[in-house]
This record gives sequence, structure tokens and C-alpha cells, in this order.
Amino acid sequence: MEDLSDNLRRYVEMIERAWWERLKSREPSPTLYEPIKDILGRGGKRLRPCLCMLSCEFVGGDAADALPTALGIELFHNFSLVHDDIEDGSRLRRGQPTLHIKYGLPVAVNAGDALFALCFDVLCENERLLGVERAWRIFREIAALSVTLAEGQALDILFKQTMRMSVEDVIEILHKKTARLFAVSAKCGAIAGGAPDDITSKLGNAWEHIGIAFQIRDDVLNLKGSEEEYGKRIGEDIYEGKPTLIIVHCLARCNASERREIMKCLGNYDKEAIENAIRIFEKHHSIEYAEKCAEKYLQEGLKILNKTEGNEEMRQNMIALAEFFVERMK
Repeated sequence: MEDLSDNLRRYVEMIERAWWERLKSREPSPTLYEPIKDILGRGGKRLRPCLCMLSCEFVGGDAADALPTALGIELFHNFSLVHDDIEDGSRLRRGQPTLHIKYGLPVAVNAGDALFALCFDVLCENERLLGVERAWRIFREIAALSVTLAEGQALDILFKQTMRMSVEDVIEILHKKTARLFAVSAKCGAIAGGAPDDITSKLGNAWEHIGIAFQIRDDVLNLKGSEEEYGKRIGEDIYEGKPTLIIVHCLARCNASERREIMKCLGNYDKEAIENAIRIFEKHHSIEYAEKCAEKYLQEGLKILNKTEGNEEMRQNMIALAEFFVERMK
């Protein structure tokens, strides 16, 4: 874990310097770059750009060659968070007011749009750094991801409208909204490192499974963690009507009275009602079910990762990274 920690610190320092140097003098600051620097400056785990650079080194490349791609991925991720917070009506992000609460809706929408545009702007550096062929492959992966993410958000909105969805539908949303970004982060890092298509695909497949496990455990943390640890209000997923495995599993098993108790929480953040809903989830073993699903996807991802050719030290770092972030709330 010490080697992993050293690598992560190195990657994070590279990312922090890169975004700050790119944005520090840009204008107009008050209505665009100040809120962008605000959301980026709140930190976060930087898991996805770190995964990108780690994947580059796993296949024998230099992490510096993956830096523009890693930065683009982090900008893309933050764009999605800003827009998700608006669409979900979230009030906290990383322990602070969401951008639309702090700066107003027009500024937040524009900041999210700019983060999306800046992602593709920084990816243009890959043509010089990696050559046209690799640069285009990376560009194409992230362009396709943009469509996938929008499809996932549309399914998310559909659930909020109908409150009807199967477990299989939830897994599809997890693929589109979370896991695909993990997969693309790993794939693009491998492309930057010069990996052949078969290695790139295996890494993407492994991290797509791990990404699903990550999101399921993140949903568990929203019910079992602390607000200080999680950076959002506990039970906010229920308030937002978010389609999680926990909610969908429970709604398929609870009685009409219990369903009404859960529905009381939608759009109405009442701590007592949310605590009652969590007790209903526990009664029907829905949280336990979600945790078992997360473990299954984690192990499937690690199995693929262990069969993927690459640097053994970096493989162990990658396994440690997956286990650390997926297991962090147990």
C-alpha cells in the first residue's frame, strides 16, 4: 500500500498543478472560472485520473504521457457532477453547497458546460504528445462516453417519474452513469501508454465491473456513513429518488404501507422519515443484498485484472486501489 500511496500522491500532485496552471489566469473569473476553480479545488478522490495514469504505467508507459487525458477525464467527471446536482436538486457536494446553490442556476449550468468543453480542449494536446492515432482513439472513447452518460441520466430521470424499475435496469444505469467512466479512464491510460487493443479492452472490462461495485458501495455509504465522511446529506439518495439497488430491491418486496413510508421521503428531506425508510431497507435485507452484489462485481473485476498482461508492481497497486475505494465504507 505504501507504493500505491506514493504513486497516488505523485499522480494527484500532477493533476492539481495541471488544472491550476490551465485555469489560474482565465477570464471572466467571477461568473465562470471562479466556480470552476471552486469545484475543482474542493478535492475529491481524483480516482479516475489516477486510474488513467496508473493504467498507463501498468502497460509500460510514462504517467506524464497520460496527464492531458487524465486531466480531461477529471474535468469531464466534474462537469457531470455539476449537472447531476442541478438535475437532482442536491444541496451539498464534497461537504459544501453545490454550485447552483452557491452561485445560482445560470452560472452553475454554464460552469458545467465549460468543464465539458475544457475536457475536449485539453485532449487536443494529445495530438502533439502521442500522435494522431492514439490521440484520436482517446478522443473517440470520451466522445462515446458523453452519449452513454446522457443515456444513463435519462434512465435515472425515468425512474424518478415512474418509481418503477428492475434490478437489471439499475445495473444498466450503473454501467452508463458510473462504470463506463471507470472503464474509459483505464482504457485511455492504456492507449496513452501504447497498449495493444486486447490489453486495453481487458483493462476496460475489469474496471467496468469494479466501477459498478464502487457505485453500489457508494450508495450504501449514503445510508450508513456520516455526512462528514460522505460530503452529502445522509439519505439524500432517497430524497432525490435515485434508482439504487437498495431502493429497487426493497420496493419489490415491501408492503403498501412501507412503500408509502418510503415515498414520504421523495422531495422532502425529513431526517426522521429517512431513518424510518432505512429501517425498512434493513428489514427486507436490501442493504445486505446490495453489499453482496458489490462484492460480486469487485471480485469479477479483480479476476479479469489478474489475467491481464502488464507490470506486476502496477497490477498490485491497481488491485490495492480497487479494494481501497470499493471497501472503504465497510
